[in-house]
Amino acid sequence: MFNWTLFFILIGLCIPGVLFLIPITKNIYQSLKQKLPATKKMPSETGFIIVSVIQTLILVSIAAAFGVAVSNKTNLHAPFLEALSNGQDAWSALQPQILPSFLVGVGGAVVFLIAYYFVFRPWLDKETIQCMENLRASTGILGRVFYGGIVEEVLCRWGLMMFFVWIGTLLLGEPTPFILWTAILVSGLLFGLGHLPAYLSFGCKKTSSTMTTIITLNLWASIIFGWLFWRYGLCSAIIAHALFHIIWYPFDFIYD
Repeated sequence: MFNWTLFFILIGLCIPGVLFLIPITKNIYQSLKQKLPATKKMPSETGFIIVSVIQTLILVSIAAAFGVAVSNKTNLHAPFLEALSNGQDAWSALQPQILPSFLVGVGGAVVFLIAYYFVFRPWLDKETIQCMENLRASTGILGRVFYGGIVEEVLCRWGLMMFFVWIGTLLLGEPTPFILWTAILVSGLLFGLGHLPAYLSFGCKKTSSTMTTIITLNLWASIIFGWLFWRYGLCSAIIAHALFHIIWYPFDFIYD
């Protein structure tokens, strides 16, 4: 039976993140408007924001619904949220996820930051670095935690990764480790590619160094979050993803 309560909990969790992203949507609109030839007209800023919000909520709804529908077939779950939706002891479901989420999330974030600041950032041109850091500043810590930590996990782990595991299970009969790792890697690559339009529209240069940086670092993050989702559940991935942004946030002021 479809768990409608879980579906609406997932949607409700995503709404703040979608709303916190409105400031960056405004900035992207202005950036696109400046690049548009004088002979062409942009839609109104309000219309652009409304369409962006509706589009994101539709994608979130599809991902949430699909994950709820096939989670039992893929053996991928959201134990804490499922306990909440069923009126069970949610704390007992969450407690086993906290320590591994923290340890793996912090460890993964440290590797991520070392790679970004000492390997990839020196490789990028100054204009692209500035655009990337302006994009993060425009998003703000609340946008990064709530959109990155929750909305992206519902879209990319609960939706996209779940989809590939479901396809693999249909083909092979059960969600084997090979299927899970393939799903983690493929959804991670798509996760990285999905970040490119925002960076490019914000003014980052379309170079091999830019694309390699964005795809590689997001793939690494996806491996961390995907593994935690597989082993501990969706909230574990959410916690780790939020930690990535919380740990990263002060470095944007240090490396100005």
